[in-house]
Amino acid sequence: MSELMTLRDFFRQYFLTFMGGVFAACFSLALAVALAFVTYFRDAPIAQVGLKIMSVGALLILLTVHSNFMILRGRPSWVWGMVGIYVACLLFVLPMVQYQPHKVLYGLALLFPLLGVLTLNSKGQREMRIKLAGIRRIRQSVKNR
Repeated sequence: MSELMTLRDFFRQYFLTFMGGVFAACFSLALAVALAFVTYFRDAPIAQVGLKIMSVGALLILLTVHSNFMILRGRPSWVWGMVGIYVACLLFVLPMVQYQPHKVLYGLALLFPLLGVLTLNSKGQREMRIKLAGIRRIRQSVKNR
C-alpha cells in the first residue's frame, strides 16, 4: 500500500474503529446518566436534580466531541481524555450494583466503557492516530514554509 492515501481509502480503513469509539462513549454516558436517575437519585425529585445530571452529561458529551475532533486533527494525546471518560463512566456505574438496577442496563453500562477502551487500544485505532499525527506534521511543515 502506498504511503499516500486518498480520503476514501483512509475512511474505508479507519472509519469503523473511529466511530466505534465515538458510539461507545455516547452509549456509556447515556447509560450512566439513565442509571443515575434510577439508582443514586431515585428518591430526589427530578426537577431538583434532573438539570444538574443532564448538564454534566452534556458537558461530558462536549468533551467527547472535542477529544475526538482533536484526535482527528492529529493530536493523539487527546486519547487520554477519552480514556478518562470511559474510566469515569465505569467507576460511576460500578457501585450502582447495590441498588439492584435493571440487569441488562447495568450490564450494558459496564460493557460500553470496556468496549470503548478496547477500541481505543485496537491496532486500527493506533495506526489511525499515527497517520493523523503524520498528516499534522506535514501540514505544519507546509504552513511554516
